[in-house]
Formats: sequence, C-alpha cells, structure tokens
Amino acid sequence: MGVGKLRVLAGRGGIAVGVAVGAALATACGHAASSLSLAAGQTPGPATPSVTPSSVPVLGKLNFGTFPATEDGIKALRLCEVWSGLRAQYVDRVQADTPFELEQWFSSAVWRPAFTANTPLRTDPAYSGISSAFGLAATGQGASISSARMLDKACAAAD
Repeated sequence: MGVGKLRVLAGRGGIAVGVAVGAALATACGHAASSLSLAAGQTPGPATPSVTPSSVPVLGKLNFGTFPATEDGIKALRLCEVWSGLRAQYVDRVQADTPFELEQWFSSAVWRPAFTANTPLRTDPAYSGISSAFGLAATGQGASISSARMLDKACAAAD
C-alpha cells in the first residue's frame, strides 16, 4: 500500500473509518498551518478550550492557563481537557484501587487521548511541568491526590 493514499476497506465501517481518518488529518493540518503561517517575530494567539474545566470536591475547580495556538500548545491544552473529564473518577479510583488496578485503568481507552497528547510534550521544555505532572499522576505507584493537584497546577500555569 502506498503512503498517503486513502484506502476504503470492505465492510460497513470502511467508509466511516476513511472519513474519520481524513477528518483527523485535515484537523491536524489545520492546527499546524495556523502556527506556521505567522510572519517572523509574530507570536500565535491563544488556543481556545473546547470544554469547561471541571470542579471536583477533593480537588476544587480546575483552571486552564493561556496556551498558545501552536501544535504543542494545542496538545498540552488537549491533555488538560482530557484530564478535566477524568478528575472525579481519578479521585475515587486513587482512594479505592491498588496500584495494579490503577495501571489497568490508565491502560484503558479513556486515557488514550491524554497519553497521545502528552507524547510530543515530553520533548518540549515549554511543557515540562504538564508532562512531568501527568507522568507522575498516570502511574500506579505515583497516582495520588497530591499528584492530581500537581497536574491541576501545571494546567493552570499552562506549562
């Protein structure tokens, strides 16, 4: 199969998969193009959150800092948005589950978007706070309320 060629697989879901992949690629290209089209010396504007930050009794309200509309800025914001949706369940699970059970949960599909968004951030020093806090909070041995608060602070600081 050639690279870059859209393939339609036989079966009912084939067209949907092709359309979904095409839409995802178009979205990714749109974000990259927006930051690449800046003139020399210009800085990108802020990325716009797509969710309202959650409030969890033990942790309080999550705040999103101002993330630049760069590829990594958008991915860092995406990680914080996914985290926002997982916080309440995280608190319950951290207080009840063993480290092994937490590792199983962190390996589930609900965490995949957060891990995907974090992958390029590990090499971007601008987001070392978010990447480190996420790495600690999303491991069985490191998962705790204090780790969750650390990730909250990193999301609020947008770093």
